[in-house]
Amino acid sequence: MKRGAALLVAVGLVCAGAGRARAQDASFGCKVLLCAAASAPGWSGIPYCVPVMQTLFRQLAKGGGWPSCPEGNASGLGYEPYQACPVGLTPVQSGSESGVGMSAAANGNLCADLSKPQQVCSGGDGGCTTTYPTTARDPRGDPYYVDISTANGTQRFYFSLQGY
Repeated sequence: MKRGAALLVAVGLVCAGAGRARAQDASFGCKVLLCAAASAPGWSGIPYCVPVMQTLFRQLAKGGGWPSCPEGNASGLGYEPYQACPVGLTPVQSGSESGVGMSAAANGNLCADLSKPQQVCSGGDGGCTTTYPTTARDPRGDPYYVDISTANGTQRFYFSLQGY
């Protein structure tokens, strides 16, 4: 809890400027950014952040954009509907589970093992097609994200708009 509170104060000072600034003096976009970046506990464990993030999620669910924080460094809103493929597999999009006619796609619905091509040939016409073993990707419960740059690197903040 101490780390989250310290983050709120530190980022609040940056967002509101020097002097006797407080986190609650920051713009809405900076409040969102500092709450989204909180960890140990996350935003939901910091009472100050709960209404801020709920307001954000309602706005996003109604088609609004991610609010800006001039002093912060956050990406635009992203969408990643599936969990990552296991190591060695490539995300692909296909209309069928057979792996025919698929193409590499970061948000594709399947994971393919491109190291194991298979030839599927039809009976009479002699035509063959290359396919690959595929598995369905697990959906992500929190498919939306924003990348937040901090002094410690970039942190991806995932969230869901379901229920807002």
